[in-house]
Amino acid sequence: MTACDPSSPLWCYVPNKGAAYAFAILYFLNAVGHWYQCWKYKAKYTIPLAVGATFTTVGFCFKIVSSYHLDVLGLWIPAAILLFTAPPIYSAADYFVLAKTLHYIPSQAPMHPGRVVTTFVTLDTLCEMLMGTGVGQVVNYDNPKKVRIGTILIKCGLILQILLFLAFVAVAFRFHSNVRKANLVGRWTTVLYVLYTSAFVISVRCLYRVVEYFMGTTGPLFRHEAYFHVFEATLMLINVLVLNFFHPARFLPKSNKIFLNENGQEESADRGGWDDKRPFFITLVDPFNLVGLLKEREEKKKRKDNAYLMDTKAGSTNAV
Repeated sequence: MTACDPSSPLWCYVPNKGAAYAFAILYFLNAVGHWYQCWKYKAKYTIPLAVGATFTTVGFCFKIVSSYHLDVLGLWIPAAILLFTAPPIYSAADYFVLAKTLHYIPSQAPMHPGRVVTTFVTLDTLCEMLMGTGVGQVVNYDNPKKVRIGTILIKCGLILQILLFLAFVAVAFRFHSNVRKANLVGRWTTVLYVLYTSAFVISVRCLYRVVEYFMGTTGPLFRHEAYFHVFEATLMLINVLVLNFFHPARFLPKSNKIFLNENGQEESADRGGWDDKRPFFITLVDPFNLVGLLKEREEKKKRKDNAYLMDTKAGSTNAV
């Protein structure tokens, strides 16, 4: 592995202090805004947005201090970990927001609303563990083998995260399509467009990180801070700002007990509008009810075959 610039052995570039200060201030203001909106709207499901912005703020604070002490590992590690792990928290926020949206229009939900978070966040956590372990290995600059293993773990985690996020977007798009067919589009649909925007910028960030780690620590993406400023710091700032200005709680009811029925009218029920009589454990293992869908498909095929046989018999009788 080619050694980094001796003047900045950990970052492999000399951090731009002005940019670090600017992003720290902007993310701090954003974090304050999200914490305030969580309190104002009583929207617990948006707490990950506030947590992510807080992580990023603290990460940039460590980066500022690290920029004055470029060879201190104890300052570089928390900065690198916090800045790297904050974006996946924004992904988790999207999962919570989609779950809340499915609770509001349960009749068109392509999966159990209560299992959006458990399914996607659990899988996302596994990706996060892979990447976190990888970052822990990459910091061992004096051990090429550990750096190589860490890089492989980070690549795997990032690729799996992209695939997971594509599945998430597919669920959101299917839900949006169902809503349009049912003519239930309304002011609340703004939330879906916000999720699409968030998904796009987060996906671009993930692709940037994938390319960065495939190019390796000697590549330009790793050794030039400008790429990080554009494809991560700025994109994630756009993401959280969009969710500030178009906060989901402005368009969705506070309680999951309130839902929109198939006629487009709001109702209230203790258990909400989603009705799933399957055991709790089964909903965890099969949140999309794939078993039920397969059974339903088989039943439809049987009914179609039976109808065909009846028509055939009727035709034979008439011929006689």
